[in-house]
Amino acid sequence: MAADSILELLIADSAYPEPLREIHNPPQRLFLRGRLPEGIFFAVVGSRTPSPYGKQITPKLVEPLAVAGLVIVSGLAYGIDALAHEAALAQRGFTIAVLGTGVDDQALYPRTHRKLAQRIVDAGGAIVSEYPPGTPGQPQHFPARNRIIAGLSRGVLVVEARAKSGALITANLALRENRDVFAVPGPITAITSAGTNQLIQQGAKLTMQAEDVLDEYGLVPQQVPRAVPSTLSREEQSILALLAEKTLHVDMLAETLHCTAAETAVRLTALELHGLVRNFGGGRYGKA
Repeated sequence: MAADSILELLIADSAYPEPLREIHNPPQRLFLRGRLPEGIFFAVVGSRTPSPYGKQITPKLVEPLAVAGLVIVSGLAYGIDALAHEAALAQRGFTIAVLGTGVDDQALYPRTHRKLAQRIVDAGGAIVSEYPPGTPGQPQHFPARNRIIAGLSRGVLVVEARAKSGALITANLALRENRDVFAVPGPITAITSAGTNQLIQQGAKLTMQAEDVLDEYGLVPQQVPRAVPSTLSREEQSILALLAEKTLHVDMLAETLHCTAAETAVRLTALELHGLVRNFGGGRYGKA
């Protein structure tokens, strides 16, 4: 990425985001790849190692938010962050990634998300950082960038988080800056839901569907485009029905359908190519 394609915004510039200017300790300058879209900025954050539940619920929540017009803000990290960016892009929505490194490809972390970063820019979104191009990631940079995620956004949704995590730092910063905080509940036995359940106890809005967020901002839910091919076999339709509300292991699907695991895997791959199911790892699949 050429240096002249990176814009530097000073805090006094008119293009500097006004909500960020108003927070405690705002960055004095921002480096920007792409452009900041118009609309309500809304952050989605969570665990870097999400459970199958987190992997399933993130696109289910984020896609309707993007379709309704919210600009999805996250940190380009592994796990929930990347899933949130991907969900927005899947619905041709806008998304913004806030980094703890420079915004150039050489410094960007994680390196495996370079292509995702470029897709965000190409789709009309932005890669943002307070650190100059070429700045590598340092441990202290990532908690610091969380204040930018919270500061840019009208609200923050935490999908999954451990009791001590960067996502909870972002949520607490959002509360300090008088932003809305939303949290997805989870099993009390799941360590990845300990933080979100704690936030709900402390007053965060319990979020089970996209409408729980959209209602707060007076936005009307829109139909999320999801074309189901008319050529699906009876077995593929059965798989979709089985995965409608939960994730299942390929072996369980095969047993229910009375066919081999290999045959079921072929059908799951075909459904993945249609964008109808998602592989959550460990042989578990769910509805996309």
